[in-house]
Amino acid sequence: MKLEEIAALLGNFGRYQILLIVYASILSCMGCWVTFSHVFFAAGTDHWCSVLPRENCSGWPGFQDNCTELKKAIFLPPSEDESSIYPYSNCKQWDLLEGYVFDPYAPLADVDNFTYSAVPCNSGWVYDTSQYKTTVNSEFDLVCEDKDLPSFSQSIYFVGFLVSSVIVGTLSDWIGRKTALSVSLLLWVVGFIVTTFSVNIYMYMACRFLSGFGEYGAWLSCFVLAIENVPKSRRTAVTMLFGITYAVGYFFLATAAMFVREWRPLCLIMSLATIPVLLPLPFVQESISWLVSKGKLEEADAVIRRVAKFNKKTVPDVLFDKEDDQNEMESRESAIPPSLIDLYRTSNMAAKTINMQYNWLVNSLVYYGLSQSTGDLGVDDYWAFFVSGAVEIPALTYAAFGVERFGRKWNTAVLELIGGVACLIAIFIPTGIWRTAVSMIGKFCISATFSIIYLYSGELFPTPIRAIGIGMCSVSSRIGGIISPLVLLLGRNVPSIVFGCSAIVAGILVFFLPETKGRKLPQTLEEAEAMGKCNCMAGNVSNESAIELDGEGCDKEGVSPVSIERSLRPKNEEKSELSA
Repeated sequence: MKLEEIAALLGNFGRYQILLIVYASILSCMGCWVTFSHVFFAAGTDHWCSVLPRENCSGWPGFQDNCTELKKAIFLPPSEDESSIYPYSNCKQWDLLEGYVFDPYAPLADVDNFTYSAVPCNSGWVYDTSQYKTTVNSEFDLVCEDKDLPSFSQSIYFVGFLVSSVIVGTLSDWIGRKTALSVSLLLWVVGFIVTTFSVNIYMYMACRFLSGFGEYGAWLSCFVLAIENVPKSRRTAVTMLFGITYAVGYFFLATAAMFVREWRPLCLIMSLATIPVLLPLPFVQESISWLVSKGKLEEADAVIRRVAKFNKKTVPDVLFDKEDDQNEMESRESAIPPSLIDLYRTSNMAAKTINMQYNWLVNSLVYYGLSQSTGDLGVDDYWAFFVSGAVEIPALTYAAFGVERFGRKWNTAVLELIGGVACLIAIFIPTGIWRTAVSMIGKFCISATFSIIYLYSGELFPTPIRAIGIGMCSVSSRIGGIISPLVLLLGRNVPSIVFGCSAIVAGILVFFLPETKGRKLPQTLEEAEAMGKCNCMAGNVSNESAIELDGEGCDKEGVSPVSIERSLRPKNEEKSELSA
């Protein structure tokens, strides 16, 4: 019995499939917590040298209420960083010699044991607690010489993504989706909880790596499980649903951070909230398609019957013809397996692969960069982060309908160009509500294209190497995530320049890709190589043959007009339904 027939017997979209999608949606929402919790754990706060920490101006009437500001004005030199929003230095103080006696009335030039020589803070730092009571930065003194370590820790989190995409992706095909999900989910929860008890930045980094590894592995395994259990006609909608629930995670995180201003309690609350996702694991069934592909027909039979019973469906006594299935497996095993080299073996396929890899890298770079820099927009951090998540919902909604109305190519290209221009325009707008608005336009565009390229890539790569191609694009995406926190270290406006220019280049490159809307998925390497060979950036290519063109001088199969025999195929065979 074919998998399509089995799916029909189980009800295609029954109670089990719905609950599995709900479960995956919850994991998607919580995945946002883990990824962006660092925005609040390691939020940047004002800090300055701790000078005369025991002096509270109690002996000086009129100065008690403003003692801190008085000491900052007296003992801190002007800031040397032109991009700093603070008028005084965060990392240096005027040198105080032994025996200095504090006197706010005495002119500094007349005070003994005081010198205008600026020296590094020698008694630690004082942190502004008006917005954040404690952060990783303030607790571990990650400022001045160590100010880049928090960003490195977020990059290490994305390194966990990268390693997980390789290891867990392989394990998922080797030991099964459910086992990979269970192991990854356990690592995610443990890593997130242990983060709360980090004693230094290096332990924090290790926990972030473990959390990233587990979170991405759990999501990858659960996503595959969900997609393999829903009919093709619903896969695009389900994928968009996961994107929307991920955006909802912004709301929960921003709300929790708004009420819990200390990073350890916030981390503990959010990590403990992930424990309940372990409870449904015993009820999650292994992928039927994976069991069949591995020849585990008895286990597949048992899973089918459990799901059928839960969905209140009946199945025949005999589901598999062991002889036919054995012959199919032997045929599959005797076939030459696809390889990574096939992506780059021919010029056209290599060009499309590299183009898509760059687009995935840029989308990840800009998306995570904009999401992690909401605290630099000059408005309330919590509301900026909240709005950053809110714009993703209409963006994903538009993407779901826009790709069917205007196609994959034009949507991706135009939105990337608009998003890139928005990032560049934001440079010239002072921090505040208007800069936030323009930045959110960029976030809207990049959120939409980030979801579209998943579908676009799946339709560009041929069936034998589709998984390998998307896997390589995913690796590029993870690299973009790793780079994004480091780009934010380059200065006040440099990140916007990097994001804007890279997005514009990505948008231009998309014009060199073929449109895939309404085309049959390429089934062979030859079909994929032919797709887009006649592509041009501007308009139609004239052709006197009877082939129906798609606006790029290509027929609906995506092959060159010289392939006349393709035009002889009936149109109803050419317009098969695409799936994400």
